[in-house]
Amino acid sequence: MVGYVSSPSTAVAGQAAPADASQSRHLRRTRLHAALAAPGGRSITTVYAPAGAGKTDLVVDWLKAVGAEPRAVLVDLTACATARWWQKPLRSPSWWPSWPGNAAELGRALHAGIPEQTGGSVIVVLDGTEAVVGTDFLTEVRQLAAGEDRLHVVLLGRHAPPDGSTQPPGCSADSALRGPDLAFTAAETATLCVQRGLDLPAAVSRRLYAITDGWVAGLVVATAALRGQPHKAEAVLQQLLRTGAGLSEYVMRDVLGRYPADLRRAVRDAGVVESICPELFATLTGRTDGAAVLTDLSRDGMFATRLDDRSAWYCHHRLWRAALYATLSEDDPARARQLHATAAGWYIGHGQPAEGLRHALAAADRSAAIRIVQEHGEQIRQASPQAAVTATAPGPWSPLADDAPLAHAFAVHRSVSDGAAAPPSAVAQPIWRALCQGDHAAAQAALAADASVVGRSPLQRSTRLRLHAVAARMSGRLNEAVRHADAIGETVRANGLVGSHDDGWARLILAEVAVQRGTSDAAVRHLDALAVQLWQSVPALVAAQQFQAALLCQQRHDDAAALHAVEQLIVDGDDTLLVPRWAARVLRVELLIATGRLHDADQHWRADAAAVPASTATITTARLLLARQPQAGIDPLLRPLLDDPHVSLFHQVELRLLMAHQANITGDTQHAAHLLRQATALADPERLQHPFRANRHMLGPTRNQLTPTAITPPAASPLSPGEAAVMRHLAGHRTTREIAHALHLSPNTVKTHIASIYRKLAVHTRRDAWHAAIAFGILPTDDVAPARSRELRS
Repeated sequence: MVGYVSSPSTAVAGQAAPADASQSRHLRRTRLHAALAAPGGRSITTVYAPAGAGKTDLVVDWLKAVGAEPRAVLVDLTACATARWWQKPLRSPSWWPSWPGNAAELGRALHAGIPEQTGGSVIVVLDGTEAVVGTDFLTEVRQLAAGEDRLHVVLLGRHAPPDGSTQPPGCSADSALRGPDLAFTAAETATLCVQRGLDLPAAVSRRLYAITDGWVAGLVVATAALRGQPHKAEAVLQQLLRTGAGLSEYVMRDVLGRYPADLRRAVRDAGVVESICPELFATLTGRTDGAAVLTDLSRDGMFATRLDDRSAWYCHHRLWRAALYATLSEDDPARARQLHATAAGWYIGHGQPAEGLRHALAAADRSAAIRIVQEHGEQIRQASPQAAVTATAPGPWSPLADDAPLAHAFAVHRSVSDGAAAPPSAVAQPIWRALCQGDHAAAQAALAADASVVGRSPLQRSTRLRLHAVAARMSGRLNEAVRHADAIGETVRANGLVGSHDDGWARLILAEVAVQRGTSDAAVRHLDALAVQLWQSVPALVAAQQFQAALLCQQRHDDAAALHAVEQLIVDGDDTLLVPRWAARVLRVELLIATGRLHDADQHWRADAAAVPASTATITTARLLLARQPQAGIDPLLRPLLDDPHVSLFHQVELRLLMAHQANITGDTQHAAHLLRQATALADPERLQHPFRANRHMLGPTRNQLTPTAITPPAASPLSPGEAAVMRHLAGHRTTREIAHALHLSPNTVKTHIASIYRKLAVHTRRDAWHAAIAFGILPTDDVAPARSRELRS
C-alpha cells in the first residue's frame, strides 16, 4: 500500500511527498492486470509483496480499468482484531451482507443474494492478510470461492496467512503476484518520471531506479523530492541514499513493527553490512536466533531477501538499510563504530580482508586498519572489490598528512574501491588487456596455461572465472560463458559477495548472452538487476549496460535509437571502457549503413579501422563495400576468414550472411542458400540469433529470392493459432506430453499440430521448424517458451 506517503515521516529535504490523485494514476502497472483477472477459471488471486509495493493501488486501478467497481467489495483485515474475512467491509454494494456472524452464514447469504445482473463476478478484495492468525482462514476462503462461481477473491498482504488446508504448497488453484512482479522496471521508472514532469537524463533515471529497486513507495518519495528540486537531481539522489529517503520511522514502525523492540534494534544493528548470514548476524547482535529471524524477514519479503535456496546469505533492501544505518549513526554513533569494528574482525577471520579494511576504516580503528594492510595488503590489492553502498562513506577522522600509515591504509582502500574494470592481479592484467583489444584467442591461451583455482580466495576464484566467461562470450562459446557466469554466481552467493564487481560481470555476461540469443526479456531482467547491484560503482559495467541496450534497439530495428545511444557512449568517452573497447565504433558504422548515412559511415570507418582487429575490420569493410556497390565482389575479401580458427563464432556467421547476400544479388541463389544454411548450422548449437535479426534488412531480399525448395515455406500455408501456440514450445526442449500439459491439449492433438507445422514449413526437425518460423516472421522474434534445462533457463 502507498497511502502512507503523505505522512510527515516520509519528508525528504524538508518536503512532504504529496499523495494526490495524479500520483496514484501514475503508479499503474497495466502489465499486471491480466494476472489479476484469475484466468483459467480460477477464483482466487493472491498478491503478496512488501510494504509500500503498491498492492492496493494496483488492485484499485485494475477495478477501475475493467469497470468492476460497482461489484467490488473491499475488506481491511487489519481493522479487526480477529481478522475474519466476513467482517464489515470498507466498501461494498448495497446488496452485500453487512456483517454475517460466520463464514457459513456469509456463504448462504452470497448464494441467495448476488444479483444476476451484476455483469460479472463479484470481486472481494481482502487486504492485510498478514494480520490473519487463525489457520482456518484460507480453508474458508477456498470453500466459499469454490461454492459460488460468481465470486472472485483477491488476497492482498505482505505474506500469506497460515494455511490450515491439507493441500501442499504450490498445488492450489490460486494465481499469484509477488513483490518482484509489482516492482517497477527500469523502463517503467523512466516513464514514470516523464509522466510526473521530470525531464531527467538517462543516467539519473537509471540511478533513481537502482536506488529504489523499483519499490513503489521509494519512487513516490524520490519523485516528489526531485520535483521539488529538479535542477539538483544528483544531489537529491545522494541525499536520498544518505538518509534512506527519510524512511527510518516508517521502516521501524511499519516494516518491522510486528517484531519486539529488541529484535528491531538487532535488525537495525545488522544494517552496517550489505549482506548477512546467521553467523554474522549473531556476531553483530549477540543473538543466537539469527537463522530464524532472517528466515522470517525473508518470508515476509521485507527487510531480508535470500540470495538463493542453497545460500545462507541474505541481502537488504538498499533504501531500508540506508534508513536504518542513518538512524544508527545519528542516535548512537559509538555503537555504529563498534559494530563496524566487529564486522571487520569477522570478515578478516573469513578470508575477506578488503571488506575487513573497509569496516575498520568506518570504525575509526586506526590500529586495526594499519594491521590489516600490513598483513593482507597484497591480497586486498588483488581482490575484486564489493560495490558497497554505505549511507555514510568511511572518511578520515584525522589529518592524513600527520599520519602516514593511516594515509596508506586509506590509499589501499581507495585503490580497491575505485571501480576499475581490470582485475588487479599481475597475472590477470595481461589477459584482460588481450580481451579489451578483442584478442580472445590470446586470452584463452593464457587462461589455459594457468587454469588452476585451487587455493585461491573466493574473490580470486570469481575473478578467474570472470576472465574465462568474458573470453568464452567474446569467442561465441555462449553455453560455456553461461556456465562460468553461473559458477561466479554460486561463489558470490555462497560467500555473501552479492554486489561484488565479479557479481556484476556475471550478470552482464548473462545479459550479453541473452542479447545474442535474441531473448530480450531475459536480457532486460539481467541488465535491471545489474543496475541495482552495481548502480554507479563500476563505469565499465554502466557503459556495457548502455551498449547492450543499443544492441537490443538494433534487434528491434530501431536503428535511430541504437545509433543515438552508441554515439552518446563515444562522445562521453565511455566506449573505451567496453570489452572489447572498439565495439561501439564498429556498431556505429553498422547503424550508419542501416540508416543510409553511407558518407558518415565511410568517414568514421577511415578514422576507426586502424584500432580494430583484422577479421572485424575485414567484415566491416565488406559491409561498406556492399552498401556502396551491391555488385562488388567481396568473396575474395571474406573467403580467407572462413577457415580461420581465430575468428569468433559471431564473425563466422556474419561473414556467411554477407556472402549469401552478395551471392543472391549476383543471381547465384543456390550458393546463397548453401551459405545461409551454413550460418544457421553454426549458430544453432549456441542458439545464436543476433546476427540474423540485426541484419534482417539485408537478409530479407536474400531469403525472399532463394529457391522455394531450399528454405522458403509455402506462402499460402500460414500456421493456425493452435499450430503457432505449439510452435512456441518447440525450442524449449519440451516433450510432446509437456507441451500438451502446458497448452491443455491432448498429446495426439500436439502431434497433429507438429506434423502440420513440418508440412507447411517444408522441414523435418524441430530445429529447422523453429529457425524457419523465426526467419520468415511467422512467429514473433521474442515469442519463446521457457526451456526446461538449467542451462537454457540461464
